[in-house]
Amino acid sequence: MRSNLTRPYLVIPKLIEQPTWGGTYIAESKGWQNRPDLAGKKIGQSYELYDKSNLSLALSSSDPRFFGEITDNKQVAVQSAPEYSVAIASLISEDATAVLGSRIAKEYGPIMHLLLKYTQALGNSFQLHIPDGIQNPKWKPKPESWYYFEPGLITCGVKKGVSWEAYKHAMLELEARMQDIARAVAHGKMPYDDAKGKITDLVKQYDPWQYVNLVRVEPGTLLDLSPCGIHHSWEEDLKTIPLGNVLYEIQLNVLDDVATLRSFDKGKMSGDGNLRPLQIEEYFAYADRSESANDPKTHMRSAVLISESPSFSHERLLESKYYSMDRIRFRAKNAEFTESIDTFRHLFVKSGEIEVISGTVSVRAGQGHSVFVPASCGEYTLQAGVGNTEVLISY
Repeated sequence: MRSNLTRPYLVIPKLIEQPTWGGTYIAESKGWQNRPDLAGKKIGQSYELYDKSNLSLALSSSDPRFFGEITDNKQVAVQSAPEYSVAIASLISEDATAVLGSRIAKEYGPIMHLLLKYTQALGNSFQLHIPDGIQNPKWKPKPESWYYFEPGLITCGVKKGVSWEAYKHAMLELEARMQDIARAVAHGKMPYDDAKGKITDLVKQYDPWQYVNLVRVEPGTLLDLSPCGIHHSWEEDLKTIPLGNVLYEIQLNVLDDVATLRSFDKGKMSGDGNLRPLQIEEYFAYADRSESANDPKTHMRSAVLISESPSFSHERLLESKYYSMDRIRFRAKNAEFTESIDTFRHLFVKSGEIEVISGTVSVRAGQGHSVFVPASCGEYTLQAGVGNTEVLISY
């Protein structure tokens, strides 16, 4: 039986358990903090849209049949089939143009090309993605952008005046000494605790942070890394950002193992002496060394007002050749916003509550939840369930 391609759908989030760096922020924002399924679990990311997403047939995020799928970094890449749902891939296979829109279907083919993540994370590695237009047999560009919900701490770009050769030499030397320690642990020649102490001293000695810009991020900041070739990392400081980095990510759906080049993994080593592989030579070969690319201000985007009424404002947060993101802020209950579309829309309720109406179907979504609107809807209306409702629209 053919699916209904002209109605909005709630998106079933994939909740990624991250015991070492996740938290409770995401579950609490979705109103699921008391779910027994999530008791004692730290959620690091919620996949709000990607090629393996499932769409719920429920008409309200308060429906007891609507709940996220709890998974991990490996299983998230596998298509699942929860009850009372339809896979977005299934809809696209029926009619890619009707679901995605003709432009997107033509450019990317019959697949959901975006990956939208809701994240609570502590620090990660020093990394970058190869610049757009570069041909490499393994590595692919991965345009991505971050919208911060809470104060954060990142590195972005290499400091002005830094010697790139000195930076590279330090990273290569640090990695070589890390490998010596890892081999000693793996062969039983050094206790793990002793090794960790030596690694801590090495990281302090080489101090990779001396080469890069450390930036504090305010809520509402949008950082656009879609040009790629730009050094970046998430940092941690439990005294000033106890929640870690809480943000909403929009990016092309490209796997990390073919997109992410790392120069420093912050001294992480498993108990058996295993180190995550680094790509130091390639990191420095593909880094954009221009002054502009390494200035964090280059990548900060300011909201542009599109339209405004007494009851709402419509702003463009981001526009790139890969994706765009708008923000609707409702000021009053029952305020409405209507948009005509020829490509799909993804609606994330950052705060408040909305009703999404298209044709004869309406879907209600509360804070922290998402709605997918197929292109063939042609038009949809948002109605605020409460005042002070904020919605992020990605496409």
